[in-house]
Amino acid sequence: MQKDLHNKQPRLSELIRNPDSVIEDFDTIPDDDIEYVKEYGIGIDCHSRFIEVCVRYRNGKLINKAQGRFSTDWTSLVAAREWCINILSTKADPVPDLSEPLHYLVESTASYHMPVCMAFNGNPTIINPTIAGATKRKTDVLDSRLLALHDQINIWSECYMPSEDVKTLRILIDQRERFIHDANAAGNRINNIITRFGFTVGRSGSVVKDPMIRAIVEDQISDDPSSIEGLCPIPIPLEVRMVLRNEYEKYDYFTARANECKSRIFQKARSMEWETDTTRIPGDEMIRILATAPQIGELTAVLWLARVITPRRFRNAKALSAYCGLDPSLKISAGKVTSTVKRGGNKPLHKALNMCAHRLIHRHNEMFGIWGYNLQQQTGKKKKAANAVARKLSVAMYYMMKTGSEFTYDNYHSIRNIDVFDIPVEDLVLINGDFKRYIRILKENDIYTTTDLATAYISCSLGSCHGLGKKFFGLLKDFLDHHVTYKEMYDDIKSKLNHKEETVYE
Repeated sequence: MQKDLHNKQPRLSELIRNPDSVIEDFDTIPDDDIEYVKEYGIGIDCHSRFIEVCVRYRNGKLINKAQGRFSTDWTSLVAAREWCINILSTKADPVPDLSEPLHYLVESTASYHMPVCMAFNGNPTIINPTIAGATKRKTDVLDSRLLALHDQINIWSECYMPSEDVKTLRILIDQRERFIHDANAAGNRINNIITRFGFTVGRSGSVVKDPMIRAIVEDQISDDPSSIEGLCPIPIPLEVRMVLRNEYEKYDYFTARANECKSRIFQKARSMEWETDTTRIPGDEMIRILATAPQIGELTAVLWLARVITPRRFRNAKALSAYCGLDPSLKISAGKVTSTVKRGGNKPLHKALNMCAHRLIHRHNEMFGIWGYNLQQQTGKKKKAANAVARKLSVAMYYMMKTGSEFTYDNYHSIRNIDVFDIPVEDLVLINGDFKRYIRILKENDIYTTTDLATAYISCSLGSCHGLGKKFFGLLKDFLDHHVTYKEMYDDIKSKLNHKEETVYE
């Protein structure tokens, strides 16, 4: 039986010569408007059962296309790669340099593209199917041809392929998140069930994490529940008690598995070496460096490493912020910003950085938190402020990882103490009349000079002053950002007033 099955498996040489579908060559004249950056292009349309491969190559002044379909077993995937190389080495004129890594363009269809990238190796470009550009007629063959064309004219940049260690670390992190999700689901079910029978102890805390509340619930679902003042006197039915016990067992199981995953995550991350811009650093040292950023714990630092991997992947800090989903795209019409669209980015990283940003703003005892709190007071938008602080965190961690140095506020000039020129607050009206309505409110809160105003802004004490709304914070931000220009305007106005007084006196 095993021998018969083995005989049915096609040999690699046979697959290279005869793929699942017939090879077709199409001679076309290259479009003069298209610049073919590369000597050839390979497009692969992925599915669960097969892949459709198209190879575009030069044949003198013409561009030829070869089409083939292969199964997704490992032998067939390797055969597909060898078939592409065979086409380029025997039919292309001139023959491309095949000593260089093979480049190709593949769609990111679920995880079906991963075995293809492993078999083809080389330098893959992986794109979302929605941005490849739809054709009028939708077929697998046409999709692969379009991908091959995009590869040859080099529209998309090459992708970074994570190592086996990084993929293992990512799977461990995802598995821990799944265990935590299942544990929380069990806790929510317990609270939902006991509430149906009149037990509302969950209002005071978690029925699984709070030891006192859990002890009460476990007592009520035991074989001999005790009578507790303030609780519903009607006992929980015996069958329901069994369900609740099973849910507690599930919670304990998933929590224990999550803790095991956590220890494995740290063990794996610390055993690896991580790249900076010039060298490699042991995992222990890199985690310690990243954890010096405000509100960034060791687990968030490991999540950052698993997703970012190396700063060399990104052109600059802005590109990394976009990867984290923290760089909003602007819609501009007639020179004006009409709306903003937040990019999706890496969801786990986006969520982790936003949670850190929310904690910074809530406590506002760090410079990032103070800056975000002031932005929140100015705009009235908590999510916008958290997103801005999270972006600052991502930029900071990018440079920390790039240089291998700890976090410091030394280079953040915009959030240092502002050295403004000192004048009475009522003199601000001379520069901008819109300040007039706020002078009384400022003096009632013991703010008499611009130095007092800047100090109150930095210390976040202006948020408790009633009557200072979004318009005031906009005026104040403009004054603090351009205080040098304001001083020149103030000096000019004062000199004119002094000159006028001297003229009247004479």
